Amino acid sequence: MTGVVWIHRYPGLATYRYRVDMPAQEVAKHNGFKVGINDGDGDIIVFSKPAPEDIELAKKFKAEGAKIVADLQDNHFVTNKEAIYRGMAEVADSLICATDVMRQIIGQETGKDAVVIGDPYELEEVAPHANGDDLLWFGQYVNFKDLVEVMPQMGSRKLRVCTGPPHVPGTIMWSMDNWKRAFELSNIALFPVREGSEYKSSNRLVNAIRQGVFGVCMQHPAYYEFRDLMWVGHFHTGLRWTEAFCDELNDRVKEAQDYVRERFSPQTIGKQWANYLTSL
Repeated sequence: MTGVVWIHRYPGLATYRYRVDMPAQEVAKHNGFKVGINDGDGDIIVFSKPAPEDIELAKKFKAEGAKIVADLQDNHFVTNKEAIYRGMAEVADSLICATDVMRQIIGQETGKDAVVIGDPYELEEVAPHANGDDLLWFGQYVNFKDLVEVMPQMGSRKLRVCTGPPHVPGTIMWSMDNWKRAFELSNIALFPVREGSEYKSSNRLVNAIRQGVFGVCMQHPAYYEFRDLMWVGHFHTGLRWTEAFCDELNDRVKEAQDYVRERFSPQTIGKQWANYLTSL
């Protein structure tokens, strides 16, 4: 029986759910793997969102004969965490990431090739309810500035915001229940993006689709595969398009749900992880 242990020190983050908790649950169903999170004996150790102390820990596990995998999700090659990413990439036997853009960045920065496994959805499928004008933005507080940038284009449109912590006055504090309730009350989710975020995955849009709302997205590599079903392009034009073609939105959401149902399911993503870990 092969032991796989994920190391992730920030259980309150979405990356813990998408890159550790859900994959571990699914990998445990395949190929006789015995899995653990931040505990247990592992023949394979997966460092997800590595912290400074993980470099020495990875060296220790490697010296004991374990295979080391570094799951590098964000482009910290251009931040103050650069040394952590470079150190983990050097120690790791193999690298993994969530998008092809991040794979290319890893290749350019380290000279190593990474395997791409995307993020699974985590929310249940809800019947489309996109035929309306209640708009929603949700996300981590660090990305709140993406919304601020496009606020001048919003005009008098109704907008609901779910973010935090910390609490932003006039917004809904993020929790799983509040997030689902915000989707329930909304029709259209907004996905403004900023330069430098091209490496990110589509998990926010995928979960919005699962919850029955339409997505208005700015140009972003992770959203291109949805451009025949969601709006992907100029932000203000997208807002006006949803108003002009409101009667089409539910049908588009339904098609998008059909598309993501298997492609981004925890079972599909978990099987990809299991196949990858088996190959090591």
